[in-house]
Amino acid sequence: MKVETDRIKSVPTWDSGGGIELDLIEIADGRALCISDEAVVLYKDMDDLEAGDAGVKRPHIDL
Repeated sequence: MKVETDRIKSVPTWDSGGGIELDLIEIADGRALCISDEAVVLYKDMDDLEAGDAGVKRPHIDL
């Protein structure tokens, strides 16, 4: 199977504190996909993710 990776900028792991590690997929267009054991959340960019504003509604899938 061929996997197109040209749209992926980076795939880091981020320690958000409290023992919670998040897998991130930074997309070439600037958006960031955050994956935890509880949810998958799409952020508009890495700054949006780092701001951590829980009051903002974002596209997500609860796991």
